[in-house]
Amino acid sequence: MENIKVLIVEVLHEQRTNIINTLSNIEYMKIVGEAGSIEETFEKLEEKHVDVILIGSEVSGDGYKVAEKVNMEYPEVAVIVIEKNLVEDTIHKALFAGAKDVLVHPFTPTKLVDTIYRAHEMLKKKSIIHRESTLKSKKQSNLGKVITIFSTKGGVGKTFIATNLAVAVQKETRKRTVLVDLDLDFGNTSLALNIIPKFTLSDVVDDIRNIDQDLIENYLMIHESGISILAANAKPQITEFISADHIQIILRTLQKSYDYIIVDMPARFYEPVNPAFAISDSLFVITTPEISTIRNIKSALNTLNDLNYPKSKIKIILNRADPKGLIKAKDVEATLNHDIYGSIDFDYKTAISSLNEGVTVVEKNMKNGMGKEFMSLAKRIIQD
Repeated sequence: MENIKVLIVEVLHEQRTNIINTLSNIEYMKIVGEAGSIEETFEKLEEKHVDVILIGSEVSGDGYKVAEKVNMEYPEVAVIVIEKNLVEDTIHKALFAGAKDVLVHPFTPTKLVDTIYRAHEMLKKKSIIHRESTLKSKKQSNLGKVITIFSTKGGVGKTFIATNLAVAVQKETRKRTVLVDLDLDFGNTSLALNIIPKFTLSDVVDDIRNIDQDLIENYLMIHESGISILAANAKPQITEFISADHIQIILRTLQKSYDYIIVDMPARFYEPVNPAFAISDSLFVITTPEISTIRNIKSALNTLNDLNYPKSKIKIILNRADPKGLIKAKDVEATLNHDIYGSIDFDYKTAISSLNEGVTVVEKNMKNGMGKEFMSLAKRIIQD
């Protein structure tokens, strides 16, 4: 078995001693060096072949930023962050930094060895998938555009936006468009489109080892509007078997076959669906002109910033905009410190009628009212 070469970066003395003692007894793992600064870290990466890098969470003030830089410049190296404490946003920070895992001190020798081995194997498998994908596609730009629809506030019309936007994009471009329901607990895009899915996300996950561009088509529903749909699970309890790796494989597979992938996200930050954030070309954050919603969205934007999500990809969509209301679009922009990318006017009667009938407003009338606004939004997306 080929040695797994490990680099240790600014790990505390006690931790470093334990790591060295443990790995010295593992014949297929080899420590190739230690680094005490960012500069030294990248010198070592340049000089030596490294498979796995262990980074202290407090290296140079923020180990996650170092992890992100390593992941960007050396994607073939598996990054593991070592933490003193596990707090709520640790996994999110690690994921968005590109780390493969987090080790919380103190950890057992078995845990250390197992984490290094799994991170290395995971990266090897992803490298194989990437190489195979590259052979099938000459340019990365040929992959479909992923647009995630997100809000941490329930009841803002997230699914209404996702379904209508998917139909509008397909009608405007006449290109292959798929709507993916990743609201694993309460997804209802099928209900909004008045369809009963034969297969759901869990069926794809059950067949994930065999999934490819051709096979995944069998799990999609073709809607009369022309879009394809991957429905959420009918039973929320099934979602505990769905992982971030599953979601990443599914979205990457769809990118190879579809020009536009519209993703309806859950109304919370949730580890299994985080790849949809990382992969997305645009993240549409939905708000409405109510104080409680705007405050909630401001908090969500702060979280996305903490997770190092690029602000340039975040697009604010103002739903239920009301020119006569107390809160104007300019007030929303000022509070969120973010321009509004697009807005959908308040038309309660039309929206409720659409949802009750299971027919999008775009299908009913795309030349006037809300349908026209969705078509305008679709045109802007295509031009970006």
